[in-house]
Amino acid sequence: MHTVEHLRHLFAYNDWANRRSIVAVRSSNSERSRQILAHLLITEKEYYERLYGKDSTGFDFWPKLSVEECGALARDTGEKFEKLLRRFDEDGLTLTTRYKTSEGIEHENTFREMLTHILFHSSIHRGNIILKLREDGFEPPKIDYMIYLRETKYI
Repeated sequence: MHTVEHLRHLFAYNDWANRRSIVAVRSSNSERSRQILAHLLITEKEYYERLYGKDSTGFDFWPKLSVEECGALARDTGEKFEKLLRRFDEDGLTLTTRYKTSEGIEHENTFREMLTHILFHSSIHRGNIILKLREDGFEPPKIDYMIYLRETKYI
């Protein structure tokens, strides 16, 4: 499988896992889990925009979003990544983009690097959500990659 095909598949998993996390956070009323979820989703959105050179200087990566706002953000961003990756081929992943971090520091990365970072960042924070839900006495969502594969019949 080529990298772009693999990224398409992983972003579909990412969207699936985010949506399951939203459902779990909604049913738990865990405030800290909601905060982490909002951070995860706003970061995905901001990195999508960084792909197009956005200056993130001063950006707040910890917004106060409701679970409903998180759901809308997840749908919108998931669709944007899906459309982006549908347009790409392997060569598109080597394109570079320049952007500024929230501290105003300029960086340059390839699309492949940025897209990979988004997936890892989101995975880390979904783990934080699961831990916090357990600590708060709630059943966390089952979002393992293998469960996704079994449920979507990729295996």
